[in-house]
Amino acid sequence: MRDRVYRFLIVILLGMAVFFGILAYREHKPFLEAKISHEAIKKTAVVPESDEDAFDPMNRRIDFALLKEVNPDIIGWLYIPQIGVDEPILHGKTDREYLSKGFDGKYSILGSVFTFAHANEKLSDPHTCLFGHNMMSGQIFGRLDELTVDENGAQSIYIYTPERTKGLTIVSVYSCHKKDAVFQDDWKMDQEDVQTFTLATCTGYSRTPYRLVVNCKVTKEKLIL
Repeated sequence: MRDRVYRFLIVILLGMAVFFGILAYREHKPFLEAKISHEAIKKTAVVPESDEDAFDPMNRRIDFALLKEVNPDIIGWLYIPQIGVDEPILHGKTDREYLSKGFDGKYSILGSVFTFAHANEKLSDPHTCLFGHNMMSGQIFGRLDELTVDENGAQSIYIYTPERTKGLTIVSVYSCHKKDAVFQDDWKMDQEDVQTFTLATCTGYSRTPYRLVVNCKVTKEKLIL
């Protein structure tokens, strides 16, 4: 009798393990699929570097002709090696379009890195905001909170467009309300006449009006010939 009870309990436990395993797989499947597709586009769009350029992100080349075939809304590329961000920058018809769309324009739980709909498509405005989800998996802007001010003035963030490569230096990191002045068109960083970028994501993983902000200024620029 006791052996039958043990066997019954073992069957129940195995069944529960399979059930919860299936649930876990279904929950993580969208993140895995997104990771695979993002890795694929990165390998295709990032032109291999020569040996002499391999350690200088300013010399990276992005195949924008190919990216435009994938999605005309791709206007740039963001590279933050410290936290593993290597993503296309999207420009939608509305400010919320790419909250739930991947770089290919299809639905994605991860969304994309994107800018305001009214932003200049060449990313040449004096101040440009870039947004992305704060994913628990660390994808998109899920590791943005690991960034700190570049005390030595070095470039740690890179933005690529068909015309230019920009090296950015982080000058401030803080949390603020989503209606903060930093998200307004007339915002200026220390009144300097220099192009600035603001990277922003939600603070936490649920709906919140507060944002983690990383402000950067362009301190190095290279024209693509």
